[in-house]
Amino acid sequence: MKKLLSLLLIGGISLTSNAQDKKFQIGLVTGGVVTWVKTQTSEIERNGIGGGFTVGLGGNYLFNKNVGLASGVQFDIENFKINYGDAVTGTTPSGNVFYGFDDTDIKKYDKNSNMIEDLTDTSNVLELMTRKFRAKYVTVPIFLKFQTDKIGQFIYYGKFGLRSSFLAGVRMDDEGYAAAYDPGTDQFVRTSASTNTLNTNMKPVTVLKGLTPVRLGIGIYGGAEWNFTGSTYLYFEAGFNYGVTPSMQIESSHLVNQVDDGAGTVTREALDIQNNPQHLLEFNVGILF
Repeated sequence: MKKLLSLLLIGGISLTSNAQDKKFQIGLVTGGVVTWVKTQTSEIERNGIGGGFTVGLGGNYLFNKNVGLASGVQFDIENFKINYGDAVTGTTPSGNVFYGFDDTDIKKYDKNSNMIEDLTDTSNVLELMTRKFRAKYVTVPIFLKFQTDKIGQFIYYGKFGLRSSFLAGVRMDDEGYAAAYDPGTDQFVRTSASTNTLNTNMKPVTVLKGLTPVRLGIGIYGGAEWNFTGSTYLYFEAGFNYGVTPSMQIESSHLVNQVDDGAGTVTREALDIQNNPQHLLEFNVGILF
């Protein structure tokens, strides 16, 4: 009996040691994000700061006790607001932004015909002032991780790498003036004196939905892992992601920019907002096994 107890004790110590020194860890992560768009054109402007939350799986693979890879799969829900047209400049020379719609479907703008598809003088049109994007992403972070030896019950670390987000869905809440298309002047015109028109849960019928399919950011994070029992760690981290790709579609497939030069010449084209990367702060808490 004593020999059996001794073997069990030695085996338990060995398993614990192996678990604590294992190279691969996986667990759950959740947190919040703060976002802001860097606009590089006078056609749009950021309306406040965006936000959201994330939940998913996270894990580490250690090459040695101080260096490894940190990755995972996260599901992000985010929102942010953008101003357009008069809401940006307060004047008309830089352009007024319009789109045609049917219920919650936003019609496509055809560059070849220079017109919104299937549009008539009785079609629904909105002159867009403010848009709230409500987006869902699947995010795959891949970071190089540098960590200290265990100090008491804690390990401190830093991470640097790429945060890649893939658009999974988007809806838009739009506010603006009721408008219409006038075939006589071949122009879009307001039909309301106030911006009390609110279109909710809007979605373009085009393949591109107003946001880019892939969003990339270079991230740097810092955090700490608390070994509160056995090989289980609770961790806290915060990081900044510098956006390197556009967050919104550069040349819109559904928004029309109508420009009046003030001398009687009116032109119309797809809204072009140039590069517009989105920067992000992320705050996470998770558990690793």
